[in-house]
Amino acid sequence: MSEMEDRADIIQRVSVQDKDKRNGVPPEVPPLWVPEERDKIRFWDLFKENWISVVTDCLVFGSFGMGVAFLGPTLFDLGCQTKSDLKEMNWVFFVQLLMTLVGSISAGCLADRAVPVHVLMLVGMVGLPITMFIIPACSAFAGLLIDLMLMGWCMGCIDCVANLRMIRRFETNVAPFLQAMHFFYGLGAFVSPMIAAPFILNVDCSVYIDGVTLKPPVTGAGENDTMTSVVPPNPPRLSRAINLSNSKTAFLILGSIQLVITVIVVMVVVLEKQRVFGTGAALSQSNSTRSLHSVSSDKDLNDISGEGVIARCFYCGTREMLLVTAITSILLFIFDGLQSSYADYIYSYSEKNVSGIKKGEGAVLNACFWGLFALGRLLSIGIATRFTPAFMLLCNLVGTGIALLLTLICRTDHTVVYVGTCIVGLFISSMSPSCMSMAEQYIKITPSVASCLVVCAALGETLCPVIVGNLFVSFGPPSFLVFCLVIVLIAMLFYWGLYAIGRGTHKYQEHGMDSFLWMPGYKRRKGGENTLIKPAAVKYYSQMTEDGLAEATDKMELDPVTRPSTNYDTKSYLPDTTMNDMHG
Repeated sequence: MSEMEDRADIIQRVSVQDKDKRNGVPPEVPPLWVPEERDKIRFWDLFKENWISVVTDCLVFGSFGMGVAFLGPTLFDLGCQTKSDLKEMNWVFFVQLLMTLVGSISAGCLADRAVPVHVLMLVGMVGLPITMFIIPACSAFAGLLIDLMLMGWCMGCIDCVANLRMIRRFETNVAPFLQAMHFFYGLGAFVSPMIAAPFILNVDCSVYIDGVTLKPPVTGAGENDTMTSVVPPNPPRLSRAINLSNSKTAFLILGSIQLVITVIVVMVVVLEKQRVFGTGAALSQSNSTRSLHSVSSDKDLNDISGEGVIARCFYCGTREMLLVTAITSILLFIFDGLQSSYADYIYSYSEKNVSGIKKGEGAVLNACFWGLFALGRLLSIGIATRFTPAFMLLCNLVGTGIALLLTLICRTDHTVVYVGTCIVGLFISSMSPSCMSMAEQYIKITPSVASCLVVCAALGETLCPVIVGNLFVSFGPPSFLVFCLVIVLIAMLFYWGLYAIGRGTHKYQEHGMDSFLWMPGYKRRKGGENTLIKPAAVKYYSQMTEDGLAEATDKMELDPVTRPSTNYDTKSYLPDTTMNDMHG
């Protein structure tokens, strides 16, 4: 039905009801309003309208996941290649994570100041395969460290930009698409070690580099120090280990995959600039999409405002925006820290504390965690099209808390540890994307806000394992589970604070997302509730106005009308503009 026909139908129905009232005829109660197909959020249609940009961003995030996960399995081989012992090689993790933080911060500030977002994404994507190809040529530890620093900066840049692009593209409807993008991150992190596994030697060369001091077992007082023997470094053995390792092939394969993705990204960006298809910065202006939310313009992603970086970074506009950003940052710090801590220490915990665990079975337990983690992100794509991010995040927190409590109570039971780990991996998987989607419903995610969120998440991923490691050594393996459970309970408090503050934000109230459970368009109406004027038709009035009146009439809102009583006033069903048209 066209806009003019909608308006004429409303006027005709009200006129008939007014005539019936004068003749003493009881008013006819309008039928319950059920959302029409055009009023529902059709995520499949949104995907079809933007599928090229969505798939591109997902591939970018998959390449980012590959860059994060390759370092752990190849650590020993890289130590042999650079003639560095394990103590030195442990610095590569810290350096890469540190530069990831720097990359996220710099990408957010550059996007605010002078660099278009698509340029930052291209720089990060071009840098990833180049630095991956350079790794086999690094024969010195300093060269490897510099290369990994550049790779970390590129990954931080991609992390910030990819999240920002996806959030800006779909705004309040971003939940399933953000889940899909983070699933590709998990997929890349899962595939990368599998590609490297057949080519690595996985032998610690520290003995061949530094030598080793052998001491006899302590048998009592009076032990003679002269019995201590020193094994000198063994360069021939080191050279043999370097020759036996095929890790260079693994890096070439990983770099080739990332190069293919980079070529795809370059092609997509070039086609976007030539206007062959949409940039992905704004949704299609079809009727189904226009009624969903305010559409971002291409300038939101590709152009730069004239405000300075300091003003953008430190002035967020409103107090509620500052609070939502701060609480969301804390939650992301906790969620990524929880994920990193559990993945890093469940292996050591099972080996030292769980009865009946065979040697090497801790690796199987770790694989169960990551497998259920990837499955959870895959399932969350469909779930996010039906349920709100707030409801999904609450389910994640409750499920993770119950699983950790069960594992802590039965902390030495073989079966319970397996079941608890699988449940934790399943529920923890969609915490971060759900939290970011929840924040997007409350505030506008600017480049500075996106950078803040990504940096806090990376800080949690870096610092929490350090805290867990100290607790693990000082208080024993069970302290690992206690720490995880405590931060989940803390996250629950911050979650309710975010939900309470978010419901009062202007953006949330403007979109009318009053259901805690269902996404807009899937909420079932109560029996006595109806609307005479469909909400989708309200926005059509603002589109019919002249340019000079657009600012005044665009703010007009019509609330749903409850079931009318027998003695009702017709004027209560009409906006002032409609009454003026009837009587003027």
